[in-house]
Amino acid sequence: MACLPRWVFLAALSLLLVGAWPEAVQAQDPITINEARDEPLGTEVTVEGTVTRAYGSYARVQDDSGPTGASAIVLRQTSGSNSSAFQSDIADGTIQPGTTVKVTGTTSAFNGLFQINNEDLTDYTVQGQGSPPSPQTVTLPELAQNGEDYESELLRVEGLRFLSASGAFENGTTYTVEDGDGQPLEFRVQDGSETAIGGAPIPGGVFDFEGVLGQFNGEGPGGDEPDEGYQFIPVRESDLQPSLSFSFNRLFAQAEEGDGPVSVQVQVFNKETDRTVSVTAEVGPSSTADGTDVMGFQSPQTLTFSGTDPSPQTLTLEPVDDSEQEGVERLEVALSSEDGGISSPSRFTLWILDGPAAQGPIVAGDSANVLLDSLRQRYGDPPTIGYGPARDTLYRRVYNEQDTVEAIYSGLQVVVDPDGGDASDQALDQGVNTEHIWPRSKGAENEPALSDMHILAPAHDAVNSARSNYAFGEIPDSDTDSWYFEDESRSTTPQNGLELWSELDSSPAERDNRRFEPRHSKKGDVARAAFYFAMAYPNRADLSFLETQRETLLEWHEEDPVDATELRRTLSQGSYQGNIPNPFVLDSTLADRAYGEEVPGPEVISIQNAREQGGGRTVSVEGVVTRVGDDGPYIQDQTGGLYIFESQGVFGQALGSSIEKGTRLEVTGTLTYFNGLLELTDVPDDGFEIIAQDESLPAPTTLTLGDIAASGENHEAELVRVENVSIDADGDDTFRAGSSAGNYMIQDGTGSLTLRIPSGSELEGEPIPDRATFQGVLGQFNGAGPDADEPDEGYQLLGLDAGDLTAELPGETTVDVTRSFGDPSTGDSYRLVALPGQVDQALASTLSGEAGVGWQAYWDDGSDQEPFIKFDGSDQFDFRPGRGFWVLSTSDWSVQTTIPTVDVQNGATTIPLHDGWNIISNPLPRNVPWSAVQSANEGTLQALWDWDSGSFREASTFVSAAEGEAFYVLNDQGLDQLTIPLSSSEGTTANAANESRTTRAVELVAERKGRATARVEVGEHPAAADGKDAQDLAAPPSRFASLSLSARAPFAGAAPERQGRLARDVRPTGTGGQTYTLELRADTTGPVTLRAESLPQSPQVDVALVDPANGRSHDLRTDGPLTLAAGPDPSRIQLLVGRSSYVTSETRERLPESLTVQAPAPNPFRNQITLKYALPEAQDVTVAVFDLLGRRVRTLAEGRQEAGPHRVNWEGTDASQRRLASGTYFLRVSTDEKQHVEKVVLVR
Repeated sequence: MACLPRWVFLAALSLLLVGAWPEAVQAQDPITINEARDEPLGTEVTVEGTVTRAYGSYARVQDDSGPTGASAIVLRQTSGSNSSAFQSDIADGTIQPGTTVKVTGTTSAFNGLFQINNEDLTDYTVQGQGSPPSPQTVTLPELAQNGEDYESELLRVEGLRFLSASGAFENGTTYTVEDGDGQPLEFRVQDGSETAIGGAPIPGGVFDFEGVLGQFNGEGPGGDEPDEGYQFIPVRESDLQPSLSFSFNRLFAQAEEGDGPVSVQVQVFNKETDRTVSVTAEVGPSSTADGTDVMGFQSPQTLTFSGTDPSPQTLTLEPVDDSEQEGVERLEVALSSEDGGISSPSRFTLWILDGPAAQGPIVAGDSANVLLDSLRQRYGDPPTIGYGPARDTLYRRVYNEQDTVEAIYSGLQVVVDPDGGDASDQALDQGVNTEHIWPRSKGAENEPALSDMHILAPAHDAVNSARSNYAFGEIPDSDTDSWYFEDESRSTTPQNGLELWSELDSSPAERDNRRFEPRHSKKGDVARAAFYFAMAYPNRADLSFLETQRETLLEWHEEDPVDATELRRTLSQGSYQGNIPNPFVLDSTLADRAYGEEVPGPEVISIQNAREQGGGRTVSVEGVVTRVGDDGPYIQDQTGGLYIFESQGVFGQALGSSIEKGTRLEVTGTLTYFNGLLELTDVPDDGFEIIAQDESLPAPTTLTLGDIAASGENHEAELVRVENVSIDADGDDTFRAGSSAGNYMIQDGTGSLTLRIPSGSELEGEPIPDRATFQGVLGQFNGAGPDADEPDEGYQLLGLDAGDLTAELPGETTVDVTRSFGDPSTGDSYRLVALPGQVDQALASTLSGEAGVGWQAYWDDGSDQEPFIKFDGSDQFDFRPGRGFWVLSTSDWSVQTTIPTVDVQNGATTIPLHDGWNIISNPLPRNVPWSAVQSANEGTLQALWDWDSGSFREASTFVSAAEGEAFYVLNDQGLDQLTIPLSSSEGTTANAANESRTTRAVELVAERKGRATARVEVGEHPAAADGKDAQDLAAPPSRFASLSLSARAPFAGAAPERQGRLARDVRPTGTGGQTYTLELRADTTGPVTLRAESLPQSPQVDVALVDPANGRSHDLRTDGPLTLAAGPDPSRIQLLVGRSSYVTSETRERLPESLTVQAPAPNPFRNQITLKYALPEAQDVTVAVFDLLGRRVRTLAEGRQEAGPHRVNWEGTDASQRRLASGTYFLRVSTDEKQHVEKVVLVR
């Protein structure tokens, strides 16, 4: 219940008495604060939550939604119709921490802070009083990386201290705090209407902060982006809680080996009792140096403190000169204690140098991509400290030499007092600001790159502006437009000291051709900074920008080597960024090794990551092409979608051919905006790679038009599905395309949107249905012009493919089908038949004559044993949705009727399945790609098989049963039903995608009488398993086939009998080759020809068949087709594919030049011994066992045997199966030309 001030109650009573009560505010269902934050700014929302902080005119309200387990909003009421009541409720405690409120108002942003402001607050209700939520314990690095997730939430951060601040807090002042690792964050003391902390003492030691996080990104009212500028906002003095803690008195030091000791003090804060406490200092595991590199410090070392105000204690570390050239080593000493916390700095780093400008190996041996990968693992993406703190640190410490800061390009020197006020402001007042050596517009615009100190430097503001975002380069003096030295600029060449001046050539009309040349002493510095940025941020950096200046930067790197000042600065900068210096400063060999040949391309990132980076970035992404337009394709991965606007060059030539729907594409380009749509443009000729073809498309997200209006940006360029929309044809009978003529208004009851038919669309000229379901990509055109990202509106459904629009189904399906049959005496004359729709009709009623005389029919029940059920007149032989039959008739099968259309729910219908092989049919009145069926069902569906003139072929389209057709499919996924989607636009076969990356692939075709009637495929794939997997394709039943060819599954024993024959056998890679056993069967005996439809592209792969008639090897590359006899009994043929050595070896093993016998094993033996031998050709063979007296005790094999390998087993028994006594026996193999004897020992 709301608690109303007395005056509000009296006013309400008077209005009620006179009948003048104003119209009530329209009630609105509450949503979570996180959902409110996801709505576009300017949306009226109702939220409920608990107040965490309230003072003056402000309150922070929080609920338990959001990525951190909480989400919050600021209520600002400095003015407005509700402000007086709101301020009074805060003043009298009606609104305080723990108060639950319900708030209705319109959202806005102020310098990034999400709020309901002043007049935007429509209504609020106090619902009750309780306890505020517990604060979330976080760290400053977490806030630096994910500040937006914690904005305005109640937090606890431990172990903080103020930098260069003392005395009392002043209202309207920004301070800086840091944690134990030197990570800083702004601490903002607002004016008196928002905080009571003004005038309170600033903690002199370590403290814990328990309060809310604010934001001020400098973008002003309405400025929601960028996500930076986060600040602690204290409200009351109790938000700061001093605690017992220990710290070092400094973060780092640098020393040369043998130069004497370095001291660092350990201090204790807020020790208010006489209790003795201790802290331990120990060398950290991340050190590259160890305790033997210094004297005077034994790790670990424990220090104790007594009394209430103990003095600091000193650690002494003296670097040892070990006479080895290691360059720079790092010794990290960390503190730990069970008596108190560890505050800033919690770690002391001693950088140990071989010399003032020491160089040493960082990574040995590797170059280019491998080297850069190694560097990125150690030096990439460092933990930066935020732009404001980074600038302050540069002026206060890194570039400050005895209170003097020198500008990088012009050498201008200004005075900055490290202990004075804001260091950045001190420098700015004297004309010095912060230069991004790698320009912000080329990839350094956002965190963490924005505040990476390795690319930041002080610069005279005029020179900084002049440099702009131009590449560095050598400028002939005659081409120089402007010269800069200290605070002077001129347009004429100076008379002397030219090396001290920086130069600008701004005359080229093309900005990309303009150049800036720094003074000579800083050329190497900027080169190494540029190389660092490209290494550390490959997916942010515009690498083409680096390539334009790469050779020049390499020359500067050599001409201006690292000096002591540059080394000292990179170590200082690294000390504030996770102890990560610029490796190109530490090791002068890296630049040429990494970038001597070219700039390696960027790493592939997710599409969502690319979208978050926004315009101006050069990125590489990978995705599946979902649609192709005239000017480029749409691609999508698991994280999002992206439009590639590129119709020129090699990429443009590939559109519609090698780049088509289902192509998996890796592509590099530059991100730009066009009327709100994010596009990847400027794809170089070598900037894309086709990874695979015919991949399954991602499932579309089903949305309403209202959903798209509210959150279309979340689905831009992705596949979406919108059901049952009405289309305003605006007088057109058929679709027009392009310009405004191709725009049609559609509605679905939740909103309206534009259906866009672009030029080149397959829908152009097609009839316009009254109602339809759309399934395609979502585009955007907000009318704001080129380079415009905002506003998030103007979304369009793009009709590119003919199947993107599916008209509502008719109520009845018309059938007019006639099927004829061949010779009734042959099995290949059987046909697979079905009827569509919600059919319920006896098969016999559609046929002429008597069953078993005029016609015969079978149904397949999927079992392994006797699966073919002969027609028995039961209702199992009635046509039902999805059911089909084998039929053979002496007369045509002809059906003319209308059948009620099958029921469709959620854009799909279903048909029943049983385990094993199924005869199925498509009950819909339209064809559906089998790939769409595969995408709509769980698991991995096997192929669809179409029966055509006596043999099966793999089908890509599930043809409607309105044409009388049925198909075969193997259900090995345990499905009870098959989902058939109404849309015909999505998906391609997953098996085809796998096939596209298959190596050592061979396709064999079996022909009889010149007609290809059977085929089999084999190959290898890196993702294939040893057993059955999605790569393999089971061969359909061959009962009625005149000719069949299949591969015997290597896992046949682990699969049902009818699944042990494969139409495609794909095995793992990594072997010298593979041996496949093929089975060839014909309904009548006669010659059959085997030929290679396709062979491996590499000539290094040999392909041979072993002829079962003579055991000879047949090279399919050089010998051509092989003709052999085949009949009803299957013939087994060996297919050898692999390296020449493998095929030769396997052939020799199977076809020796003479009788070869392997030593029997095991020998001696107890239960059984095996003898293996091979014949060079078919011949008579006898294998017998003899005892020591020469008596034959057992004949193991006798008769004619084919060429190739053979084996026999002997269990130690005689011809009567009696066990023989232990002893020595002889195994003799006899052929027409040779005998071979092996001695074996039987042990009982």
